[in-house]
Amino acid sequence: MKGGLWLALWFLASGSEAASAQTASTPPTPAEPAPVLGTHPIRLELGGYFHHVDRGLGNWRGLEAQLWIPTNPRFIPVFLVDSQTRPTGTQQTYGFFSYLNWTDSFYTTQGFSLSPRRNDTAVYFPDQRYDIKAHWKVPPQKNLVLAGGYTYYDLGSQGHGKIFNVGTIYYHEKLVLEGNVFINRNQPGALVSASGSLAAQYGIEGHYWAGVVLSGGRELYQSVSFQPIDINFSSYSARAFYRKWLSRHLGVVVFFDYQDKLEAYRRVGVSSRIFFEF
Repeated sequence: MKGGLWLALWFLASGSEAASAQTASTPPTPAEPAPVLGTHPIRLELGGYFHHVDRGLGNWRGLEAQLWIPTNPRFIPVFLVDSQTRPTGTQQTYGFFSYLNWTDSFYTTQGFSLSPRRNDTAVYFPDQRYDIKAHWKVPPQKNLVLAGGYTYYDLGSQGHGKIFNVGTIYYHEKLVLEGNVFINRNQPGALVSASGSLAAQYGIEGHYWAGVVLSGGRELYQSVSFQPIDINFSSYSARAFYRKWLSRHLGVVVFFDYQDKLEAYRRVGVSSRIFFEF
């Protein structure tokens, strides 16, 4: 099985994905293959994003940074920072994510994020979020991976929730396919909703990756601003990306995003990052 190391979409909630402070976004599908055993170069990735949102919500923009340290073949830590600005203000989120290769056939991904509040009008990320996901490579070829995960997020006075996730990844030469189903249980109200995602990508590590991620489902949570009100609407989104190595130590990645929360708003955006490997 041929596979690269990097994820193009964050496992933790990121500014370009978070749509509301009242409900945690479904964890995005990884847009590049899972890590293989062996050492890889350290990567520093810096960039930003700009999204236009209709219905008077204005433009959302942000800066982000990622530091990958894959010098140990068993444990790969990643440090993440995102600063997002909307017309209502700016908020930062700080995350830690890691791969842990237990055996040649089993690995886990785990992480957490913290998002300090400056004021109650600029809350775009969960106050706290914790994630863990287990992956098993099915023998003998090990090109099929079965996965299951759990997420807990805390939204402060707005509530908290849990996300249960099952998925699969299939590798075939330069092609990688992935599917996930998410079950989200929000409090207050013990409200349950579901969503799913499909991803396809093509390429090879060190040269290029190109892919698309499609996701959709229903968001269901209880607003407690004045009195309990159940919020219930459908949403779907699409993201395309292209990652290109310009040299052995330098490359760029570009994302194009579209999201439609059918009863709420539409969001269209572009993101770009430059990465250095050393």
